[in-house]
Amino acid sequence: MAQFCSGSYIIKSTALSGQGNFIGRDNDGSLAPKKVFGLPYGVEAPIWDLLVLPSGRVQLKIGGASLSEQDGRLWASLMNGDGEEWAITYREYHNAYTIQRADATGWVSAPTFPCSQIKIQPLVYAPSDPPYFPASELWKFIRQV
Repeated sequence: MAQFCSGSYIIKSTALSGQGNFIGRDNDGSLAPKKVFGLPYGVEAPIWDLLVLPSGRVQLKIGGASLSEQDGRLWASLMNGDGEEWAITYREYHNAYTIQRADATGWVSAPTFPCSQIKIQPLVYAPSDPPYFPASELWKFIRQV
């Protein structure tokens, strides 16, 4: 699957496989920004809303909260409007996706630590053909109907 349609998805980290690899957010009932992180094993996968923009970039929301970066970390906020736009690129060799901003920084998970907040930083990859990305920079999207 190389093209996205607007709709509902579950997002999984390829680095956290078997350890609770679904991506979610805190939910304390306040309007404060919430951490976005890898959920522990056994926690039900939350649904993400993905909106494909005319530019081909996407906006992602979880529980009505949009996404933005603050201090190198990914946050979800109900008070942030539409949030940031992301480029989601299929990496055929890995059968997974990278998620990046226009400045080439992207989502990076802590590879062995569920409950660690998703980082926003430059993606590191091996300049091979095809490029090799570490599992901490790769994501799976599961369409929900």
